Amino acid sequence: MLRLLPLLLALAVATGCASVSVSPGATVQQDSAAQLAADGNHREAARAWAATANASRGAARDRAWINAAEQYRLAGDLGAASQALDESNRRRLAGADLLLHDLLSADGQAAAGRSAEVLALLGQPRGSVPAEQRARWHGLRADAFEAQNRPFEAAGELAWRLDSLNRDARAASVRRIDALLSKLPDATLASASSTVPVGYPVYLYAGRALTQRGLPLPRPYDRSASAPGLDAWPAAEGDGYRPPLRLAALLPLSGPMAAAGHSVRDGLLAAYYAEYRRRPQIRFYDTAGVDGVRRALLKAREEGAQMLVGPLTRDEVNALFALPDLDLPVVALNRGTVPPPAGSAAFALSPEDEGAAAADRLLDRGLRNVLVVTQADDNAQRALGAFRERLGARGGRVLKEVTVSEGNPDYVPALQAALSGARPDALFLSLKAAQARLLSSQMDTAGLIGVPRVATSLILSGANLRMDTELDGIQYPELPWLLGLRGSLPDPDTIGQTLPSAQGGGARLFAFGMDAWMLVANLDRLASDPGAELRGATGELQLDGFGGVQRRPAWAVFSGGRSRPALDGALTPDAGTP
Repeated sequence: MLRLLPLLLALAVATGCASVSVSPGATVQQDSAAQLAADGNHREAARAWAATANASRGAARDRAWINAAEQYRLAGDLGAASQALDESNRRRLAGADLLLHDLLSADGQAAAGRSAEVLALLGQPRGSVPAEQRARWHGLRADAFEAQNRPFEAAGELAWRLDSLNRDARAASVRRIDALLSKLPDATLASASSTVPVGYPVYLYAGRALTQRGLPLPRPYDRSASAPGLDAWPAAEGDGYRPPLRLAALLPLSGPMAAAGHSVRDGLLAAYYAEYRRRPQIRFYDTAGVDGVRRALLKAREEGAQMLVGPLTRDEVNALFALPDLDLPVVALNRGTVPPPAGSAAFALSPEDEGAAAADRLLDRGLRNVLVVTQADDNAQRALGAFRERLGARGGRVLKEVTVSEGNPDYVPALQAALSGARPDALFLSLKAAQARLLSSQMDTAGLIGVPRVATSLILSGANLRMDTELDGIQYPELPWLLGLRGSLPDPDTIGQTLPSAQGGGARLFAFGMDAWMLVANLDRLASDPGAELRGATGELQLDGFGGVQRRPAWAVFSGGRSRPALDGALTPDAGTP
């Protein structure tokens, strides 16, 4: 054995053990570098990793340089990061170190505008990418796909990384996904959606985009869970009608929101009693604000409720969805800041939906350059924000935004200044009736004669039949029930004569309540059938992959000061326009 010892030592050297040699000093520096990185001292960590690299040989040296490059990147020193990367030999790296080298190289290629090289470097199977690097990996790939004008692939990469983002970053990324998908023609979006493998998160967003365009889904949504407790319900009827045995309605029946709660309640009951088939036992619970939501839920659960409808305000919905012990399916009557839990739905009549619908109405008719007239009102601004976002995402353009006020009835100077020689294709009015009437009376003087106009239902606020002839020709999204387009439902004028809760502004909430019942009775069908649609009092209703109820409204036009169903054809200029 003693005679063999020199030979064994020689063999050890020959097999390259020195290729991973690290000096004792380098080990100390490596520990120090790792601690500095953990503490967020990235520049000092980079220097410590560089010192480790200089004290090491072989693969250990290359790993240290790649860590130094990463820490320089995190410190914002991209020049030093590039130099450290150049010191590292990619061929001697493996596993997570090799991927980090490729990510850093992809950063440089992306900065140089070489998207093809980025995708070549980051072509690994997703499953081989460590969880801590996936958000960065998907983000670089998304940017590269977008640079190559491949919006569907870019949206797919962004959808994968959503779960790793905080709330604000997630919301921004969702807006970017929607904008990317909006660039695709209908046929391209439908074709690309049909090829998405089951379980890929982009299908939820693509499906929502298809539904918003009135297009069918290629397959049902990939729902991870059905409504809790559904097995205890009676079986569905042939058309999918399947209400629970016991329903709890959580509504504000006292306090400042009581009038709205009563209108929704009466609408729900009107549709409930009009149903000739099996109906559940229904009980109403007064939420009386956010503080009463949990109390109402506990009481409903004690009394055997199998399903909830409500609550009504956004804050109440947020409070309900935040409860850790929510174990009943819900048809919430507003949208919170988070999607509803699996097996539940969120339904709303929101200004944002109408703003987006107005943008689609114009774009679908080739009217892309839009002058906006708005006022300082919360609903007006919410609708305008959604209009602006949808219009821009689909290739339209807001030429100017004019804000009018009640204190200055002369809009002509502001309108003329906004035109600047460019005649818009259309006007979007995010205005109440009084301001819209003033604007309409000044269109000719301002040089806007014959320009098509669309608005939101805010234009009904302050309506006056005698004066509203000034609004003739303006189109706005309206509830089909109020236009007489839902003959299967009770007549709104007849109901309004007998129920104060269905009069005036309450009529819209009454219709909302009728549709709330329809959603309760058909939620299971909507969740399981991708083509299922309800012809409701408020519009055509479908359920997207997030549990959001997508609503396509009818369109009304003022004629003789009255709202009438608008033609489905293009918006045309006024008669006599040059």
